Amino acid sequence: MVLVLVVVLCLVLTEQIARGLGIERAVGLLSLASLATLVIGIKLGWRQALLGIGGLAVLTIPAALSQGDPAAGTVVMTLTALALGLSARWQLQPVYWLMVVSLCLLVTNSPLAATPTTSDLARLVFGVLASGSLTTLLLSKLVPRPDGAGTPAAFAVAHSWRRALAYGSLLAATTVITTPIALQHHWHTNGLWLILTPFLVLRPFVRDAWRVALHRSLGTLAGVALVILVAPALPHTLPLQVPAIALAAITAAIAARQGHPALMVTVLTGTIVLFNSNAADLPLMADKRLLACAIGIAISLGVMALAHPIEQRFLAVRGGEGR
Repeated sequence: MVLVLVVVLCLVLTEQIARGLGIERAVGLLSLASLATLVIGIKLGWRQALLGIGGLAVLTIPAALSQGDPAAGTVVMTLTALALGLSARWQLQPVYWLMVVSLCLLVTNSPLAATPTTSDLARLVFGVLASGSLTTLLLSKLVPRPDGAGTPAAFAVAHSWRRALAYGSLLAATTVITTPIALQHHWHTNGLWLILTPFLVLRPFVRDAWRVALHRSLGTLAGVALVILVAPALPHTLPLQVPAIALAAITAAIAARQGHPALMVTVLTGTIVLFNSNAADLPLMADKRLLACAIGIAISLGVMALAHPIEQRFLAVRGGEGR
């Protein structure tokens, strides 16, 4: 119950931060960044949460400046994919990929003007840092972690640098395909799902990824389908932030309890859809996002199919070395 209250409080305060800075259109982006910070803090501790929000704040500037430039947007997402892949050395990518949600949203549907001023960029960066820092502070004070949780010993090496780089390259290859499609065809928020889906599906070892890919693919599709089914029942006067905050609280609770990946992805997907939609065309937008997810899944599985025999040959040469 305390965790649910923390989620609600964080998201409500994040909305006030956006309004206070005059960047109301960035409420969804800041709310998703706050939720990502919360999940990272729950799983890895406040230091890693601050590291994640700091990295997102730095990437916010080139992402915002890439508007209308598919090549620049592709470079931003490709470098992000490589960095996330390298984090797999310590098995951090299952948590840090949540920060990619806000970055994808910024690249595909920036809340800033087409040519943002220095003031616009500064307010957005400050909003990201303020919302993430406030979330981290509330989490550390109101939801204390067990003794020993989040210590450096928890970040033992899980994969070799070679494996982490291969994983990052695989992620980067998908962004080279998805980002230009999303930006050149002006998919806007729907493009977020096209770019984001491979980050949910791909894993460091292709040979071990098929079941995870299935779970996450089903979770993504189920999350969008959930919104399509629930949307007609929502009162027209009800702000979408209300069900979005409710789903965000459920997402944090599932993360805290180490829930099934497919279930967490389902609820998280619904949260993202609600935070970046409006009541007038929610069912149609959700339907389009379902299509974008399906295309992203197809691209992910195609890249995995191409990478699988390469991985098998490499492992055979290395004598079955598993890292």
